[in-house]
This record gives sequence, structure tokens and C-alpha cells, in this order.
Amino acid sequence: MTNFLKTLFASCLGTMIALLLLFFIVMGIGASMASSSLEGGKSMHVEPNSILKLTIPEMLPEQTDNVQLAGFSLNEQQTIGVHDLAKSIRRAAGDEKIRGIYLTGNVINHGYASLKIIRDALLHFRESGKPIISYSLALDHKNYFLMSVADKILIHPLGFIDLRGFSSSIPFFREMMEKIGLKFNIYYAGEFKSATEPFRLDKMSPENRLQLSEYLNEQLNIYTEQVALSRGIPTDEMLRIFSEFKANNPERAISLKVIDSLAYETDAMTMLKRSAGQDPDAKTNFISIEDYFAATAHKDEDYSAKNKIAVVYAEGNITDTKGQESEIGRKYLKILRDIRQNKNIKALVLRINSGGGSAIMSDEFLREIDQIRNEGKPVVVSMGDYAASGGYYIACHADSIFASPHTLTGSIGVFAMIPNVKVMTGDKIGIDFDTVGTGPMASKFNMSMDWTQAEGSIIQENVDHTYETFLNVVAQGRKMTRDQVHEVARGRIWSGRKARELGLVNNIGELPDAIKAAASLASVERYREDEYPKQKDPFQKILDELQGKDEISSRIQESILKETAGELYPYLKEWQGIRKNKGVQMALPVKPVF
Repeated sequence: MTNFLKTLFASCLGTMIALLLLFFIVMGIGASMASSSLEGGKSMHVEPNSILKLTIPEMLPEQTDNVQLAGFSLNEQQTIGVHDLAKSIRRAAGDEKIRGIYLTGNVINHGYASLKIIRDALLHFRESGKPIISYSLALDHKNYFLMSVADKILIHPLGFIDLRGFSSSIPFFREMMEKIGLKFNIYYAGEFKSATEPFRLDKMSPENRLQLSEYLNEQLNIYTEQVALSRGIPTDEMLRIFSEFKANNPERAISLKVIDSLAYETDAMTMLKRSAGQDPDAKTNFISIEDYFAATAHKDEDYSAKNKIAVVYAEGNITDTKGQESEIGRKYLKILRDIRQNKNIKALVLRINSGGGSAIMSDEFLREIDQIRNEGKPVVVSMGDYAASGGYYIACHADSIFASPHTLTGSIGVFAMIPNVKVMTGDKIGIDFDTVGTGPMASKFNMSMDWTQAEGSIIQENVDHTYETFLNVVAQGRKMTRDQVHEVARGRIWSGRKARELGLVNNIGELPDAIKAAASLASVERYREDEYPKQKDPFQKILDELQGKDEISSRIQESILKETAGELYPYLKEWQGIRKNKGVQMALPVKPVF
């Protein structure tokens, strides 16, 4: 009895200590957040004669705060989305307190469809007559895409310039897999469906090389048209500069008018002040784009409007699970049902930035889209950097589809990859398996044994069936025949511009164009936008994390992996996704970077 009481007391004491510790942690977080709010109060107010400092953040989601927490930290801050960032730039164009933009930063790794949204906003700002001065230590195609808009492009005298056209490098793992004893049973439909190639080949197939070559060349042409116009250089000449890598150092870049001059940062500051009509010797009053957004974000909202246009941001991998931030999981099914049942919501705009994923979840998502349309509510799709494979599947029944010229879409094809660890476990590690079953098929589909033709035929049949379903679903939505869809499908990728020619999308445009189209289809003139999923602020996310220790641990592990893996991180994430995949997939391969 004495031992029981001791154990009970120790257990209660441990629980009380844990609760007290949690209480003090929460209190500490609250105090920290309150202190941060008080200390940062000045950033919530825009001072007269301010300069907007624009540095493109490392993380740039479609929707503000639609990102997973990097870890358990009191320093979590709001992550501005690309559309809110662009709105802030446009708002600043008409803000008399903002005198100019200082555009700075070096290498960025966002898609061109996302960067074009910012670029178009910068063009709008420049049309207001206010100056934009850009300064960098290095130029590559992505930051030059933005900086080409500036009145003056300045670079450090020892700066590096890398403007030599687009390319895409794909890692192939077959040799590595042979060394460790891992292989995959791979099945796919569509000769251009390249998602499985890194695991079954040691170089690109002719079909994949063809589609990537055509896509990259078209994207370079679209890119060059825009930057050449901004710089006042003939398009053919600019294309030659890129293709022959003529602007390979700052001096040559100046002589070719690719940039304007060499400068140190203090020189850039002086030029900016003079261009903005300020005293060069006076202190510059900078405000970051994040602080400007926080200070001005809701000033133009018309909360009195009863009618709403729902804007659903569907970004990330399509998964059968509930889905975290930046994933399209089962939580979206409830969101779509709520939109269908909300009488104040008159139309839906679906903003897609996804390379696809689970075929089952894609189909369930599309079913909810069909239900919304059956209620008489128009659905309009706006495509971001990617709306491919499963990302196109969930889009294809919309009343109208808008794509950026830089959108990568199509990839209408499916695949299945099932690992075979027989050699790894048997020959490499020394683990043998034996089975017994109730019938000839009971022990089939075992990942620790070699598959026979029986397993392969069944999986391939399922893959082919899913592909045929995909073709017919697209045919129904796009008012095409099955054969017409198959002609442009077969797993092949297309740009937004080419997809419009082929009938896979309706218009070239951005999210605001899609919202206007949805309002027009719903016959509403006065409305306000209602964004989904509803995002919690970082403080609330931290509190939620405290309720799930395993989630905190996984966040920290993810943060460490991203930090240590560097450029290999996307490929490791791809591998993790493949390990978790279940069933037939509608997905892109590792997304091309150029």
C-alpha cells in the first residue's frame, strides 16, 4: 500500500509539474508576443517620406501564413503571401507617404508565375512616376526578372552575373539503388509521364528530353520578351545576349545595357534619395514590405458587402491525409462543402499551385467542385507556377480556367511505384522472409519478394483504368472527346500559353482576372473576397503545437533536414513523399528548376 501511495504521489507530482511548466511556457510566449507587438508598434505606422524596401522572402506561399512552422520558436513571424505582397506594392503606388522602392536581394528560388505577379505590381508602381532603384551583389535570371523593371539596376563592382538561359537538371537514382539493393515495381500510363524516370533510368527518355526542351525554350522566349521591353533592348538582341552568355561580367553587362552601373550600397542609397526628391545627407526612412502590409492590409476592405467570392488557395502536394499547411489534404473537402452551403458565397475562385499527388484525393476534390457548380455557383480556376497532373484534374471542370504564361500544366497521366526491398533485406542485411496464405494470391504484392507477371498485370490494369478516367474527366470538363484529350495528354507538360492553344485553359491572366470573371458569372457587382483555408496567426499555431509533442518533434526534424540538405532538400522531400504514397498517383516528377 505504501509503494502504491508513493507511486500515485510521484505520478500526480509529475503531472502538476508538467502543467505548471506548460503554463509558464504559454505565459512566456504571451508576454513575448505582447512585448514584440509593443516594440514593433512603429512598424505598424507608415511615416511620411518613406521608402519601401523590397527583399523577396525565402518563403513565398500563395496565401499569407499558409506555411508550416519551421520549429518550436518564439520568433515565428507572419509569412507574407505572393498576392498580398503584390497588393502592398500596388497600394504603395497611390500612397503619398511612399516615395519610392528600394529593390534588393540576390538569388531567389520561386517560380516565374509567382515572380510575374510581383513584377506586374512593380510595373504598376513605376507607372505612378515614383522611382524604383535595384541593388544586388549577384544577378541570375530570377532576380533579374524583377530588377529589369527598375529605373536603375546597380550591382556591386565585384558582383557576379549569371544570365545564360534556362536549363533543368534531374537526378537519377537507379545506380545508387542498385548499390543499396533497392528497386521499384513501376507502372505508368503516358509515354511523357516522367515522374518515374529517376528510379528506372539513368538519363532522360527521348520523350522527356523533348518536352523539357520545348518547355524551357518557350519559357525563355516569354521571359525575354518581358525583360527586353523593360530594358528597351530588341528581343532578338536580348535573346542572343542570354544564349551566348555575353553579359558574363558587370562591365560587359553595362556595355550591353543589361544593367546600368556599378555601385556600392551607399551609392545606391544616394541615387534613390535623389530620385525620390530627398536630401542625400538625410536619414532614410525605410519600411519593409512585411511591415507595410501589416500597416495597410485591411484599409481597402468593404466589410459591408454581403455577397462574397470565396478564394480557395490549393497549394502543395495532394495527399490522402488531413494535410498540413501548404498541403492539399482532406481538410479541403470540408472547406468546399461549407462554401457550397454558405448562401452569401456566390462564386468560388480556386487558386491552384500544385504538381498533384493522390489520385483518390484529386477525384474527391473534383467531386466537391462539381457539387458547388450543381448548386448554381460558378467556379473559376486561377493557375500559379504549377497546376499539373492531379493539380490539373481538380481544375478541369471549372467554368473558366486562367493560367499564367509561365504556368506548368497538363501532365495528364498516372503512375504507381511500389518498392521492392528483397535484395536490400536479404543480401545486404541478411533478413529472409517466408510466407503462407489461404490462396494463390494471398501472399502476392509483398514488398519483400520479387513480383511476378500476375501482380504487374493487376497494377498496370489499375493504372490504365485511372488514366482512362482522367481522360474522360478532362473531356467532360473541357468539352472535348476522349481522343482529343489523349492527343494532348500522355503525361506531357505544357506552358500556360500553349495550354490555351490546346484548349486546356481558357484565358491567360492572374488571380484578380479570375475573381472578376467569377463575379461576372455570378452576376454580382459589389462583393468582398473570403479567403480559405482560414489561417491562424503564428502565436495560435505555437499553442496548437504545444498540444502535440510529436508534431513539434517532426517540425524540428524537418527544419534540421532543410538546413543540412541545402539544394538537395527538394529531392529528399520527393523521396519522403514516394515512401508515403499509397495507390495510384497523379503527380509531376521533381519540379524542374531553371
